[in-house]
Amino acid sequence: MNPFKIAGGALVALGCIFRAISLAYFSLLEKRLPPGDLKARRRFEGKRRRALMIDAGFVLFGFYTILSH
Repeated sequence: MNPFKIAGGALVALGCIFRAISLAYFSLLEKRLPPGDLKARRRFEGKRRRALMIDAGFVLFGFYTILSH
């Protein structure tokens, strides 16, 4: 089997695992936010968006590796 397809599959799996962990982590953090603090909410949303984009990058790069080799 092509090692690039194995590596791509590993990247996709790693991205999915990171996505599950980050969703659980940010859902726990969201419960601890102060109710009326909009500045903290914006900062939190930025961190969550950045983490989800990194996870999506792993998945997309993995699919690209699988499909291109």
